[in-house]
Amino acid sequence: MTDGKYSKLGAMVVDDQAVVRTMLLKMLEKLGFGFVDAAADGSAALETIRSADRLPSLIICDIAMKPMDGLSFLEALRAMPEIHRARIPVVLLTATATGDLAQRARELRANGYIVKPVTPEVLALRVERALSAG
Repeated sequence: MTDGKYSKLGAMVVDDQAVVRTMLLKMLEKLGFGFVDAAADGSAALETIRSADRLPSLIICDIAMKPMDGLSFLEALRAMPEIHRARIPVVLLTATATGDLAQRARELRANGYIVKPVTPEVLALRVERALSAG
């Protein structure tokens, strides 16, 4: 299924539901990412990114999480002083896509979004689009 084009890249999944995290981790591994990390919410993801030696090339992040939701995470990520961290492509996950959500995601420079449930085909398309836009 993969041609190895992502083998030198890493990804991170940020979702507060363990079953969703596991499913997305497996999908990203099948796409051929060299490593895939996970975090249970935006705060944990930011801490990992701040201290990581190996940064993900892409982040898949749920919007509806507590204590820090996906939009707050994205806003904090984009505000990081280290440009190589602040510019990591982020694809948001949502249960419902609204015009307001899409507008806010654009304002925060999201690199796309996926409406749940996530299929491998849609994930592959969004990953390709997010990584090629950079």
